[in-house]
Amino acid sequence: MKDRFELQPTLRSELLTLRPLKPTDFETLYKTASDPLIWEQHPLNDRYKRNVFEGFFDRAVESGGAFLITENQTGEVMGSSRYYDLVPTED
Repeated sequence: MKDRFELQPTLRSELLTLRPLKPTDFETLYKTASDPLIWEQHPLNDRYKRNVFEGFFDRAVESGGAFLITENQTGEVMGSSRYYDLVPTED
């Protein structure tokens, strides 16, 4: 049996760090995500609203494949990313 692919490693470059998203990251990430301009051209453009963002955030954490993105020099939260609808295959 092959080793499972690690969905949430900590990834670090010269500029950014991506680390697994945790439930305790909500307030920090929402501070960034609450700007309506970020979502202006997104199909779900009301994610800046706290109640809408809460559902998005909870699903991201539950996915087991979400990351918090921070800028290395300042530690500022830049956003998040995740694998979406990942369907692992058996090999």
